[in-house]
Amino acid sequence: MQQYPRIAAIDLGSNSFHLLIARATSRGYRVLTRHRQKVRLADGLTAELHVNNAAIERGMDCLESFAELIKSYQPIHVRCVATATLRLAKNRTQLLQHFEAALGFPIDVISGTTEAGLIYQGATAELHCHRQAMLVLDIGGASTEVIAGVDTEPHVLKSLDMGCVVWQNRYFSDKAITQAQFDAAIQAAAALIQPLADTYKTHGWQSVCGASGTFRALQDCLREQGRTEMTADFIHQCMQASIAKGSREHLHELGIRDDRIAVFCGGLAILIALVKVLDIQSIDLARGALREGLVHTMLAERQRALA
Repeated sequence: MQQYPRIAAIDLGSNSFHLLIARATSRGYRVLTRHRQKVRLADGLTAELHVNNAAIERGMDCLESFAELIKSYQPIHVRCVATATLRLAKNRTQLLQHFEAALGFPIDVISGTTEAGLIYQGATAELHCHRQAMLVLDIGGASTEVIAGVDTEPHVLKSLDMGCVVWQNRYFSDKAITQAQFDAAIQAAAALIQPLADTYKTHGWQSVCGASGTFRALQDCLREQGRTEMTADFIHQCMQASIAKGSREHLHELGIRDDRIAVFCGGLAILIALVKVLDIQSIDLARGALREGLVHTMLAERQRALA
């Protein structure tokens, strides 16, 4: 057995597919390569909860490219997990057959609770704060994870049935951006969060971090404005600036990367609901997310096997 082997973690999200290949070290791991592709699997989810052929093809193309990278790096351990869209899809068996054939490795469709735990671990693994209470948010394509914990230990884990792709298609499908659209999207998201508000507020937190593309898009907006703090006021200002642009075609003027524009308003509406219902004042960008959590889990399992 290699002393410091290479491992690969793959996250089949509802918006993007991610591949992280790393080498184990005496202090954890070193990233060798990362790859992300906007597959937007949830975009192909029909009203009957079947993922359409176009989305399946996009997923297979991505996984075939991941397979080539894995072959090149030759990790000794590969783990692939799938999240909300695969949990929902009624043609999941068909999807898994196609995706596993393209990738060459088995795919584990994980529960929302397991997903939330991995996200929390990935977001907090590099923290050096003793006994700090944390709130971690991850707005995915078809689900949103809200996790409260202390240091690297999650205590309250919830996965909600809303995501940036689903909300974008439901409330901003015509590419227009209006206050009425945002109001409807925020109200719908708030209705899902409100029953959990007391639980999270009782737990409390000293800091909040965001671990998904919505937060990276807002980070781009911060840089464009020469600002550094992602406050609640700034998040609301981004909504008003988006409405002022009036159309998705003009969002790049806010500093948002082209590959994040397509689902930006859907994710932003969900975030505004989270900020409002949970009374969040400011948010930091997390260093890691699900795939980093998966790597830490794989390394911990390896250590137990060697003990």
